[in-house]
Amino acid sequence: MIFQHEEFASHMSFRLMNQHGVNDPIKLISMCPTMDLLAVCTETDSVWVARWFNSLEKIWTLPAEKHDEDKVEVLTWRPDGKVIALGYSSGAIRLYNVDKLEMIHELFPQSTDPKLKTNSISSSAINFLIWVQENESDNENVNEQQINYLSTHPVQRHLPKLNTIPRAKPISNLLGNINESYEDELEDEPSNLIDLLIAGDASGNLHLSVYGIYQLLPLSISNHIKSQSAKIIKASIAPDLSYIILFVRASYTSPAVKSKTSTNDKLVEVILNTGLLHARKNEIRTLSQTYTTIKYLTEYIFEGFKQIKAEYENMKSSAKIYIDKFQSVLLENDANSKLSAEFVHFLATGRPSSLLHKYLEMHLTKRGLKDWENKGQKSFEQIREYIHHYVRPGCERLLLRLSTLIGYCKWQQRFKGLGLSESYVRSIIVSTECLINRLENMLNAIDEKYINFMEFQQWLQYEFDNISLVDHNQSQEAPPRIDISKVASYIKSSLHMDFLDDYFEETADIPLPDMLILRCNKMSTSTAYNVVNSVDTKEFLDIIDNLIEDSEGTLSLLLDTRIVTKENQTFVYVAFCLSRTIQYLPPSLWVLRSSLKSENAFDSLEKPSDKRTSEITFIRLSNQERQNEYLRITDMRLFDDEKMHIIVTGLNETENEVSFIAEVNYSKLNFVQVAGPHIIQVIEKSNRVNVVDQILNQKNMENFNSLLVHQYREITQFKPSKLITNGARRLACILSEDKKRIIILDTNDQEDEDEDNSEMMQFS
Repeated sequence: MIFQHEEFASHMSFRLMNQHGVNDPIKLISMCPTMDLLAVCTETDSVWVARWFNSLEKIWTLPAEKHDEDKVEVLTWRPDGKVIALGYSSGAIRLYNVDKLEMIHELFPQSTDPKLKTNSISSSAINFLIWVQENESDNENVNEQQINYLSTHPVQRHLPKLNTIPRAKPISNLLGNINESYEDELEDEPSNLIDLLIAGDASGNLHLSVYGIYQLLPLSISNHIKSQSAKIIKASIAPDLSYIILFVRASYTSPAVKSKTSTNDKLVEVILNTGLLHARKNEIRTLSQTYTTIKYLTEYIFEGFKQIKAEYENMKSSAKIYIDKFQSVLLENDANSKLSAEFVHFLATGRPSSLLHKYLEMHLTKRGLKDWENKGQKSFEQIREYIHHYVRPGCERLLLRLSTLIGYCKWQQRFKGLGLSESYVRSIIVSTECLINRLENMLNAIDEKYINFMEFQQWLQYEFDNISLVDHNQSQEAPPRIDISKVASYIKSSLHMDFLDDYFEETADIPLPDMLILRCNKMSTSTAYNVVNSVDTKEFLDIIDNLIEDSEGTLSLLLDTRIVTKENQTFVYVAFCLSRTIQYLPPSLWVLRSSLKSENAFDSLEKPSDKRTSEITFIRLSNQERQNEYLRITDMRLFDDEKMHIIVTGLNETENEVSFIAEVNYSKLNFVQVAGPHIIQVIEKSNRVNVVDQILNQKNMENFNSLLVHQYREITQFKPSKLITNGARRLACILSEDKKRIIILDTNDQEDEDEDNSEMMQFS
């Protein structure tokens, strides 16, 4: 065996579940945390989700043309497995429902210009993306009464659903029912847990989003660690969301003087105290849900108002057709008159002028008059329906949500420091009430003009019929009951159907519905600004210097991290593998363990704890069958709180290359103390000796531990290149070197009784 293994280690513990082949090489692959699903992005940028248990049955496919030249750079699952997030080269993050092929939300990370103090859309590619949820056990101590106070008011829970606006652009349905946003789609049942979507871009900014919809401003990591540039490689979150641990490739050299083959880049561990995000997470959860509902209510109102205006313009266009026909009569007869004046004369005398008679005789028919009536009647009813059934209920629902925010503004004990301003919320309430008042006035105008329009149509059709009867020397019918005053009022003021123009002509530069959206977004941004500015870099630790790139510019460093909580102690584990280089011989596997919380940790910024230490273990990757040769780790993952899975390759005694997936219990390795980490205030290079160099300066190579495997399995199907794990479901997925084949393994400690049958399975 090319490595040592425990006495009772099983070589059949990784049970083969299935194996599949694909046509296009796989660029990105991720396992669903809750179901037998794989999310895959191919090198042709086609994205698809498939079931892997039997055949590779695709649920849906997002073709590359759906995002044109916008390349998918990274993907991840929401913790409940119902939504996947795709990060793009343009800086956009799009969320897709797994059950249906539909984009349910789109995020555009913000970039902040400190000179202009303005926000703009970031165009830096998203190169890092994870979605995490707070541990349920970490929320057990929250006062249940406080949670009830912060939950949605029962009245809001039992309000009827808002109707879908006909012909309107679909409002994002990430929230399902807009009235019970976080109960339908976001979470199946009301929950007090908060989840975070964390993204990193190519400019070294960290972006946070609560529930993947409530967006926060960016945090510049390069500024926090005083580097020229920074790129986030990995991240891990404390179970209670109190700390974010980032592993960053930081450069302290100007890009103009970098070498093409080596760099002065460092691997830096950055510990961020999440500040308000942890201390006020229940309040932020409540605000994020409220802000999100307000966001979609304002969009709902905007879309409804847009449909009202579109229908009104349609009604004006229909009326203009008949008015333009009269203008053609005037041109033919070289006359100067107005249709309204001709109708008034007709109404007063009972006899049409020669011009009007010609107009009625040549350009109107009984069917045409009926069509005019039907179109006008439909437009009146449609506008009234938009106002009465859609926009006004949306405004009333918005007032209810805003009044909830007023209550939060008064609750200083819980919401102080979160950027809420009672006066600002009240100003939005006033704007909403102004819009409701405008809608009421529009309804009154619609009702009045509708009655006048119908009276006008009834009169005109009667007179049109009489003209036809007189022309054919037939007796006239008895006149219907018509309110002449309403007919006159319509002819005088509404013949052009422009009676709502004043309601759509804004005195301000921004229309009122647009202003509502902008002001509500500004309100949520104020909270986001306070939250992101409370995030503080407590410390950082230099792990390794002079990172090496391969010929393709890819970083030659395997790294994974995990935060583990045991017996009220929280540890940060980071495992990294150093390849064979002149500086770091021999090839070795390192595991660094740091206590995240201790009695003297983070006591104060004024008196940093320099005495806090970390522990490390280091494993020599020696080949047990061939002296002076070493093993190569292709990929690795910290599978759970105790076990690490690695793909290890080496030459056996017959000089054949063999590959294994192996399990190592990293929590029981022999750790030794190292100095550090260094507090953020200590930034001088002379005071920052990286961890690896400290160990190499203190230890001899002979003191390296050997690789001891708990369980293993030889990979005979193909040459492996990448390992994807699902610790919650005890699964592992291995991708072949040609990126066209995968195998799925069950990692439970049990014998594979059907091994012979499994080996006979063919690639689908």
